[in-house]
Amino acid sequence: MSVNNEPIKFAYWVPNVSGRLVISSIEQRTSWDIDYDRKLAQIAEKAGFDYALSQIRFTAGYGADKQHEPVSFSHALLAVTEKLKVIAALLPGPWNPAVAAKQIATISQLTNARVAVNIVSGWFRGEFHAIGEPWLDDDERYRRSEEFINALRGIWTEESFTLKGGLLSVQRVLAEAETARSSARDLPGRLFARRPRHGRSRVRLVLHERELSSASRQR
Repeated sequence: MSVNNEPIKFAYWVPNVSGRLVISSIEQRTSWDIDYDRKLAQIAEKAGFDYALSQIRFTAGYGADKQHEPVSFSHALLAVTEKLKVIAALLPGPWNPAVAAKQIATISQLTNARVAVNIVSGWFRGEFHAIGEPWLDDDERYRRSEEFINALRGIWTEESFTLKGGLLSVQRVLAEAETARSSARDLPGRLFARRPRHGRSRVRLVLHERELSSASRQR
């Protein structure tokens, strides 16, 4: 089965938080324990899953009173698998784009480019307040996400990158050429979505893997 002549790829949601992954009265049997998650990743890989998505939470919600940070947790799952790619959620604001770019680039080199990113814009005001981050309105949060993605792309594909955005800025960030090429290879497209407005749901494709892969090959 395929879409646009490309095979369908399957992913599962990593239970890197405690409690429920869905709002339900049915008892959930997942665990946020690392041993459980390592075993689950290996089972998923053996069953043919292509991706696993680690979610980002800083405070409790829907029973998730305990949370593992997604980037380091994703690396732990990659260490016990061979083919599975893990998508780590990043939240602009708490994450500095230059630090995030280096984190993901390093993990990419260590795991043969099996790490990807899911840029989320945030929806829980209380969570931002709890960690001392300012709460932006909808348009500003999504604009910050776009600037964040542009920063990642620039840092991964240019020798020296500067971004002076309305909400984010980086100055002459230097990226090791090999690290940048490793990070740019085989990462999936980055999507972020706006909540429906005026009866329409708008989804914008900011960066597609072919753009980034092509940029890395041209260097």
